[in-house]
Amino acid sequence: MIIATFNVENLFERPRAMNFPTWRMGQGAIDAAGELNALINKRVYRDADKRRMLHLLRKHRLLTARPNNPLLELRKVRGQLFECTPKPRIVANGRESWAGWVELKTEPLADDAITNTARVIAEVNPDILVLVEVESRPAVQHFHDKVLRPLLQQPYPYNMVIDGNDERGIDVGILSRYPIQRMRSHINDAKGESRIFSRDCPEYYIELPSGRELLLLPNHFASKGSDATGKRRRLQAAAVRSIYESLSKRYPYAAVAGDFNDDPESAALAPLLRHTNLRDAMALRQYRGAFPGTYQRATVREKIDYLLLSPALRKHVQAVDVCRKGFYAPRKWESFENINQANKDRFQASDHHCLWAALDV
Repeated sequence: MIIATFNVENLFERPRAMNFPTWRMGQGAIDAAGELNALINKRVYRDADKRRMLHLLRKHRLLTARPNNPLLELRKVRGQLFECTPKPRIVANGRESWAGWVELKTEPLADDAITNTARVIAEVNPDILVLVEVESRPAVQHFHDKVLRPLLQQPYPYNMVIDGNDERGIDVGILSRYPIQRMRSHINDAKGESRIFSRDCPEYYIELPSGRELLLLPNHFASKGSDATGKRRRLQAAAVRSIYESLSKRYPYAAVAGDFNDDPESAALAPLLRHTNLRDAMALRQYRGAFPGTYQRATVREKIDYLLLSPALRKHVQAVDVCRKGFYAPRKWESFENINQANKDRFQASDHHCLWAALDV
């Protein structure tokens, strides 16, 4: 059996603000959308709220009848948020005064990029795959049926995505050749008034051919763009630790996998990496790869994707590796033949690589 994790960076559509060469280039729009929606959702708009909304709407060119912001769109269903004459002002007095929101504009990904994503998965051929940054379960099903299935000898009869807390449509999900028996979401786990998980930490219970159940906890922690200090990632790591430890005695076959957005030495990930009995597959002797990272050029600091295995699972590990063919780095490894210097930004499968472990269970 092969278990893998792969941040596919969306299958068909991706927010334009997340499609720049660096996260900083689109982070302002992402932050503005989050702040505006938080203000919009208030029951009562105070004067300070109105001033802040007006400032953000003006800054991001959303105050005109036909806004021309390429990254953000103001959706209005009913009522009116603002008027522009004689001068711009917020006329709504709270959430009940109007219906609408701010959303990130999306754009379709290039066909070759989607195909290369499928080629990476087919190359690894996992039996259970954690997918990070997927839009929805229908998108995963469509990707499987139309793009991935023709490359496989054995399809994936089971898939699932639970909509999480991220309004941008970047959720975690799974593809599986084995039945998903039960699932539970943690989207409402909170500390104070704030939800803990940026996306979710779903529990998936998968029936293995042996009759044993595998507990799988997919994750995608807060990015350094939105959590520069790592405070939220540390909170998320501690929460995953708590979930895992509450279940590990009943489910000794357990794995935590996904994009943790930080390197193994970070203090943010310490609750999960250094204070549990879980171990990352790449830290095992069975990993004989030449590079320590899982992102872009695979340096030590670019180790941000993880496949953490419980002691019972580690006993069965036969091999560990990383498929890097979907990313162009010709001085380090061989990529797919249709990715080159001229088109790499358009046709790469993902900035992330697919980490996998083969187990004899």
